Amino acid sequence: MNNLSSHYSDIEWVDQVHQLLLEIVRTSLSDRPKLPENIAEKALPLAQKAKSIQEKADSPIISPDSLEWVEKVRQLLLDLSRASLADIPRLPVSIGQRSLVLAQTAQEIKEKVAEKNRSCQ
Repeated sequence: MNNLSSHYSDIEWVDQVHQLLLEIVRTSLSDRPKLPENIAEKALPLAQKAKSIQEKADSPIISPDSLEWVEKVRQLLLDLSRASLADIPRLPVSIGQRSLVLAQTAQEIKEKVAEKNRSCQ
Protein backbone atom coordinates (compact mmCIF):
# COMPACT_ATOMS: atom_id res chain seq x y z
CA MET A 1 0.00 0.00 0.00
CA ASN A 2 2.85 2.37 0.82
CA ASN A 3 4.30 1.83 -2.67
CA LEU A 4 0.92 2.67 -4.19
CA SER A 5 0.61 5.92 -2.23
CA SER A 6 4.20 6.78 -3.19
CA HIS A 7 3.26 6.12 -6.82
CA TYR A 8 0.37 8.57 -6.65
CA SER A 9 2.33 11.20 -4.75
CA ASP A 10 5.08 11.03 -7.39
CA ILE A 11 2.50 11.51 -10.16
CA GLU A 12 1.02 14.44 -8.26
CA TRP A 13 4.49 15.91 -7.77
CA VAL A 14 5.26 15.73 -11.51
CA ASP A 15 1.90 17.36 -12.26
CA GLN A 16 2.43 20.15 -9.70
CA VAL A 17 5.95 20.77 -10.99
CA HIS A 18 4.66 20.87 -14.56
CA GLN A 19 1.97 23.42 -13.64
CA LEU A 20 4.40 25.63 -11.73
CA LEU A 21 6.98 25.51 -14.53
CA LEU A 22 4.35 26.55 -17.06
CA GLU A 23 3.33 29.41 -14.77
CA ILE A 24 6.95 30.55 -14.66
CA VAL A 25 7.25 30.33 -18.45
CA ARG A 26 4.08 32.41 -18.90
CA THR A 27 5.29 34.96 -16.36
CA SER A 28 8.72 35.25 -17.96
CA LEU A 29 7.12 35.93 -21.35
CA SER A 30 4.91 38.74 -20.09
CA ASP A 31 5.62 42.40 -20.83
CA ARG A 32 6.79 42.87 -17.26
CA PRO A 33 8.31 39.60 -16.08
CA LYS A 34 8.08 39.14 -12.34
CA LEU A 35 8.09 36.29 -9.88
CA PRO A 36 4.72 34.60 -9.42
CA GLU A 37 3.05 35.39 -6.11
CA ASN A 38 3.84 33.07 -3.21
CA ILE A 39 6.49 31.28 -5.26
CA ALA A 40 8.53 30.26 -2.22
CA GLU A 41 5.46 28.68 -0.61
CA LYS A 42 4.88 26.65 -3.77
CA ALA A 43 8.50 25.88 -4.65
CA LEU A 44 9.97 24.79 -1.31
CA PRO A 45 7.62 21.82 -0.69
CA LEU A 46 8.19 20.69 -4.28
CA ALA A 47 11.96 20.97 -3.82
CA GLN A 48 11.72 18.91 -0.62
CA LYS A 49 9.71 16.24 -2.44
CA ALA A 50 12.34 16.23 -5.20
CA LYS A 51 15.00 15.53 -2.59
CA SER A 52 12.99 12.61 -1.19
CA ILE A 53 12.49 11.20 -4.70
CA GLN A 54 16.24 11.37 -5.25
CA GLU A 55 16.97 9.69 -1.93
CA LYS A 56 14.60 6.76 -2.43
CA ALA A 57 15.52 6.41 -6.13
CA ASP A 58 13.03 3.57 -6.66
CA SER A 59 10.00 5.46 -7.90
CA PRO A 60 7.84 3.62 -10.43
CA ILE A 61 7.12 7.03 -11.99
CA ILE A 62 10.55 8.66 -12.00
CA SER A 63 12.97 6.35 -13.75
CA PRO A 64 16.63 6.32 -12.68
CA ASP A 65 17.62 8.12 -15.87
CA SER A 66 15.19 10.93 -14.93
CA LEU A 67 16.89 11.62 -11.61
CA GLU A 68 19.09 14.21 -13.30
CA TRP A 69 15.89 16.00 -14.37
CA VAL A 70 14.64 15.85 -10.77
CA GLU A 71 17.87 17.51 -9.60
CA LYS A 72 17.56 20.25 -12.22
CA VAL A 73 13.96 20.87 -11.13
CA ARG A 74 15.05 20.98 -7.49
CA GLN A 75 17.79 23.50 -8.28
CA LEU A 76 15.40 25.69 -10.27
CA LEU A 77 12.86 25.62 -7.43
CA LEU A 78 15.54 26.58 -4.92
CA ASP A 79 16.72 29.39 -7.22
CA LEU A 80 13.17 30.71 -7.42
CA SER A 81 12.77 30.53 -3.65
CA ARG A 82 16.02 32.41 -3.10
CA ALA A 83 15.03 35.03 -5.67
CA SER A 84 11.67 35.57 -4.00
CA LEU A 85 13.36 36.20 -0.66
CA ALA A 86 15.73 38.84 -2.06
CA ASP A 87 15.35 42.50 -1.14
CA ILE A 88 14.11 43.17 -4.66
CA PRO A 89 12.50 39.94 -5.93
CA ARG A 90 12.90 39.39 -9.65
CA LEU A 91 13.02 36.50 -12.06
CA PRO A 92 16.50 35.02 -12.44
CA VAL A 93 18.09 35.33 -15.87
CA SER A 94 17.08 32.58 -18.33
CA ILE A 95 14.62 31.06 -15.86
CA GLY A 96 11.91 31.03 -18.54
CA GLN A 97 14.01 28.93 -20.91
CA ARG A 98 15.11 26.55 -18.13
CA SER A 99 11.49 26.20 -17.01
CA LEU A 100 10.29 25.46 -20.52
CA VAL A 101 12.84 22.68 -21.05
CA LEU A 102 12.01 21.13 -17.67
CA ALA A 103 8.26 21.48 -18.31
CA GLN A 104 8.64 19.59 -21.58
CA THR A 105 10.32 16.72 -19.74
CA ALA A 106 7.56 16.76 -17.11
CA GLN A 107 5.00 16.51 -19.91
CA GLU A 108 6.87 13.55 -21.40
CA ILE A 109 6.89 11.79 -18.01
CA LYS A 110 3.15 12.42 -17.61
CA GLU A 111 2.51 11.02 -21.10
CA LYS A 112 4.56 7.89 -20.37
CA VAL A 113 2.60 7.30 -17.17
CA ALA A 114 -0.71 7.76 -18.99
CA GLU A 115 0.40 5.41 -21.74
CA LYS A 116 1.53 2.80 -19.22
CA ASN A 117 -1.81 3.10 -17.39
CA ARG A 118 -3.75 2.66 -20.64
CA SER A 119 -1.77 -0.45 -21.57
CA CYS A 120 -2.41 -1.97 -18.13
CA GLN A 121 -6.19 -1.67 -18.46
